[in-house]
Amino acid sequence: MSEKEVEIVLCVPGPWVDRSDLVERIVKDSEGYIFAGMILMHMETNQSFELEFEDSDERMLSAFESAGSHWNNSPEMDLISSHKSVCYLISKGGSIESAHSIMNAANALLKAGGLGVKVESTGLAHSAKDWGEQCEYSYLFKSHSSYVVYVTSDETYSCGMHNFGLPDAIINSADSDNASELLRAFTKYILSESPDINDGQTFSVDSESLAYKITKHPTIDYGENTLFNNPFGMWKLYPLEEETNKSMLSDWFYAPLQSIRKCWRNMP
Repeated sequence: MSEKEVEIVLCVPGPWVDRSDLVERIVKDSEGYIFAGMILMHMETNQSFELEFEDSDERMLSAFESAGSHWNNSPEMDLISSHKSVCYLISKGGSIESAHSIMNAANALLKAGGLGVKVESTGLAHSAKDWGEQCEYSYLFKSHSSYVVYVTSDETYSCGMHNFGLPDAIINSADSDNASELLRAFTKYILSESPDINDGQTFSVDSESLAYKITKHPTIDYGENTLFNNPFGMWKLYPLEEETNKSMLSDWFYAPLQSIRKCWRNMP
């Protein structure tokens, strides 16, 4: 794999008692996929994915609970403990198209009985219902919430944009009243609008909000043999002084996105 290639790995636990059971359920319920050898393939598009079928894993529930705290203590989470086997879907990532296509493949496994999806290349877990909705509305970039997570301490940063072939973002937590939501708006804008960002440009969620200068920042090193590292870079946001914001307003370009207005201009 070259320097800028990434792998997307999705974990789908399910009720399949053996491989034959999985093959049968996929043919019956996946709506167009087949599983042969180690390949899951969509018959109409010929899109294919590596699929590793493994026995149940006693650590699976705790792994899902750690990565899916937003749906802990739900009936859907409780079902994870009942899984009898696990599928690992593997594909080259690094583009919006590849991220969406493997999402749909995982959704096919959910239709065939899968109990949820854990994104191993981000560390985020989703219920079957939520994943299906994210696939249905992927054209509205709801897939952003499938792959991208935000970590907060002294700094707040995103992880997961590399699945789309895009840079992550970071900010000092004290530099925003809600650093996670600011980065969510910024990274979602990058995903949906594909803007040509240059070092020194500025960003704001609307004309009344604080503007931030965008600068290149070293990517976070999660260590060797991890799927979290982002070879596409990272942007850091620095707040501008209030007076600077006001003096620049006449030069802003406003781009509405799902009721959030994004503002851009080049720094002098």
